[in-house]
Amino acid sequence: MKRILVAGFLALASSVAAARGAGVDSYAQSLVRPAVAAHPAVASLVISAAVAANGPPVVVAATDPARVGQAYMAAAGGFIPPAGRVEEGARGTTVLLPLLDVSGDAVGTLEVGFARGSVPPAGMLEQARQVQHWFGRRVSTAGNLTDPFPYDSDARLHTRAQQLVDEVLAKHPEVLIFAIHATPPESDYNVIAGSNIGRIGKKGDNDDMRCVYTGKPNLEVNSTGKRFEVELQLHDRAGAVIGAVGIVYAYHAGVDQAALHTAADAIRAQLEPRIENAAALFETVAPRPPLVYAGRTELPGYSGDFDHFEVDPARNRLLLAAEDHGTLEVFDLHTGKHLRTIKGFDTPHSPYLVPGTSRLLLTDGSGSIKILDADSYARQGEIKTHPGADSIAVDPASGHLFVVTGGKDVHLNESWLEEIDPQTGSHIGETHFDANHVEALAIEPGGQRIYINLTDKNQLAVVDPARHEVASVWPVRAAEQNAMVQFDPVSRRVYVVTRKPGKLIAMDSSSGATLGVYDGPGWSDQELLDVANRRIYAPGGAGSIAVYALAEDGGVTPLASVASAAGAKTGILVPQLRRLFVAVSPGERKSGAAIMWFDISPMD
Repeated sequence: MKRILVAGFLALASSVAAARGAGVDSYAQSLVRPAVAAHPAVASLVISAAVAANGPPVVVAATDPARVGQAYMAAAGGFIPPAGRVEEGARGTTVLLPLLDVSGDAVGTLEVGFARGSVPPAGMLEQARQVQHWFGRRVSTAGNLTDPFPYDSDARLHTRAQQLVDEVLAKHPEVLIFAIHATPPESDYNVIAGSNIGRIGKKGDNDDMRCVYTGKPNLEVNSTGKRFEVELQLHDRAGAVIGAVGIVYAYHAGVDQAALHTAADAIRAQLEPRIENAAALFETVAPRPPLVYAGRTELPGYSGDFDHFEVDPARNRLLLAAEDHGTLEVFDLHTGKHLRTIKGFDTPHSPYLVPGTSRLLLTDGSGSIKILDADSYARQGEIKTHPGADSIAVDPASGHLFVVTGGKDVHLNESWLEEIDPQTGSHIGETHFDANHVEALAIEPGGQRIYINLTDKNQLAVVDPARHEVASVWPVRAAEQNAMVQFDPVSRRVYVVTRKPGKLIAMDSSSGATLGVYDGPGWSDQELLDVANRRIYAPGGAGSIAVYALAEDGGVTPLASVASAAGAKTGILVPQLRRLFVAVSPGERKSGAAIMWFDISPMD
């Protein structure tokens, strides 16, 4: 029996080696590199599965290719481990999890390795689950793992078809599998041009071709009873038949099959106007940068720092607090042209336009918030605060403004978070901090909790705004000078940006546990959450904007470092224009002051 098993392992290893020699990997092996790239803290990855009927489990892919074909050495607990088993080794920690297919069924095992001390224990388990989720969107069956990739060695990868598949899956998480069938130029065979389960270049079978030629949809429940498969004839934007789309949904007895068919029809209808012709599906597509430089307005004669922006869409205005210049700068929102300078402030920090009014508020480091008319910018009054009014955030649920006051800039060893009704100027309450340097804050939707940086303490405080009390204080251990924070309502993760050194730190919003640490920009003063495109942008004064992709489960993938300019450390998103503005602070220089803007590329 042992001889038979060894022969099986050798056969698998030799077949994989032969495939590599022909320039083709297994599908599982092709997933290893992008999986590790998407999860930088992962040091090693091993995928094991029983790929032969009733056969033993073997390693089918690994960061160390020499392991492919070896017997899977199951630890105590069996081949498919319970979720989250952690094993300590001489060089680090391994988290073992079931490898799941698109239906959530276990088809093998994932071994996710971390170097010793690289990630806190809670973060290791969380990141391993993110890897598990990543694979769970890309694996159809255990047999799928050993498919050659590409299925045909001449098949084109990184095509327009694959880009369309990725976009559809990002917008429709309810879709388990999405595949586009079409005929490549100079070929007579209809093949899979793009999919989330590999098989690129695989020729269409009889069912596929019947759908292509007759237009009759294929509608069926698969053999497990857990998936409903819809295959529809596909047309280009001119209405010519070019192939088919296969769309698979989760299914169980009682699910309305007609409704799933209708949903698939709607996806096809959205897709077809975007396809010029069949040949266009096979064109290679270069990855689009997430931000594309679009313009710059110089501001000669300025020195020192700028602070934060505000947008006034109704008046087509972009407002910028010129902190060290004592002014509010006004720009045309669409063209970026500098329109005027409003003088007469102490140290302007944060402008805020009260929705539905012509009431503009401005914190300027003094003991009051200035009230301006948003049309004329004439002074209309003030709202009294503690000295040092600086950073702000708005609770969408109540419409109330939360303002950071106090601190070392006004020679105080204490700070406050003051709650103000911006419509009336009334003071609702305040939370006290025994800290002389408090920076940015993020408000959880619904106003249940506020996360705020106690920068001098290297802590993140959690405030109960109903009681105006500090509910928890969490240490920020991975780096110093935590200054920026965002709360992601999708994953319910908190993302903190630090300055010493520049890092992005993912934290559990319930416990404060560190779940991941990623390199960040030098000296950032802003963190921007792009909910629509699932990204974070962190402009850095060192001259670049760090861009991170956020998975629905909170996983972080560093996407790009986009060149900006030295001193460009604050910014604002304008979603309706798909634009990001940054303010270029000249510091002690008397030249270089500017605003820059970038067009935002939609999520692939």
